[in-house]
Amino acid sequence: MGAKVTLDIVTSAYNEEECLPELFKRIEKVMGEEPGYEYRILVMDNGSWDKSWSIIQAVATSDPRIQGFRMSRNFVLDAAFTCGLDNATADIAIIMTSDLQDPPEAIPALLRKYEEGYDQVLVKITSRDSVPFLRRKLSHLFYRMAHKLTDGMLPESVSDFRLVNKSTYEAIRRLRESHRFLRGLSSWVGFKTTEIELERPPRFAGESKWLGVSLFGVIAYASRSILAYSATPLLWVSALGILLSIFSFVSVVGLAIFWLISGVPFAGFGSIISLIFLGFSLTMLGIGILAQYVGLVYEEVKQRPLYIVAEKTTKNSYGGK
Repeated sequence: MGAKVTLDIVTSAYNEEECLPELFKRIEKVMGEEPGYEYRILVMDNGSWDKSWSIIQAVATSDPRIQGFRMSRNFVLDAAFTCGLDNATADIAIIMTSDLQDPPEAIPALLRKYEEGYDQVLVKITSRDSVPFLRRKLSHLFYRMAHKLTDGMLPESVSDFRLVNKSTYEAIRRLRESHRFLRGLSSWVGFKTTEIELERPPRFAGESKWLGVSLFGVIAYASRSILAYSATPLLWVSALGILLSIFSFVSVVGLAIFWLISGVPFAGFGSIISLIFLGFSLTMLGIGILAQYVGLVYEEVKQRPLYIVAEKTTKNSYGGK
């Protein structure tokens, strides 16, 4: 019998005291039916103020397969996942949330695809019924735009829930850019990739942290995620500037000829004001897009750490208790 494949399950918890015990129990049950794999769980407490860290400490003490990392504050989810990948050593890693909307019961489907020879196995969400209508539509719009603007590099409707082999996650963690968007980083590094489909179940308990983010915050994060992987909007601004310049030149020549032939017409105050407002709006749009790129550059040049770990439990190991 050959050596078992090692697996690191990377997850993040932010005030998930009600979900964590169920998560650990269901992972143990699922992996108990996978005799060819030895697993660990790397769980990040991402700045919780409930009992999440106490639960992680207690479980890590009784089960050497579990190791906890307590972040110094709440960082973005992708930064917490990055911490997990930085501490991964296994043959493969699975990234998943701790609220059980990434159900552990889907892990065997990921493993089967890995056994077929794929380096990355993504989870495509086919239904988000627990998400409000407006958020679902915005999410759909984001994926469509991201897919188009990156020439298909970012697939539509995929989640953070995924399996990556060691070559893939080592390539991902070498990318240290400040704006963490793991779905984009995973797509950028390439490797042989496939998808499985999943209807996202409702949360096991508690309230969604993502739905608690303001609509403005969601739009801002989405726009920065797209701009971080595509320079196409800059090309749009340049093209718009060229088109408006041509239009202005042609208009000036045409009006000059008209005035020479027919004289200066009556003052078109409304038309002039409308054109001024249009020009001003387009100028502000261009400046806004440029400002987003400048902001991304500003975050990168500061070179701050992606996360800070305040404490962690004893190093864990693969295998049984």
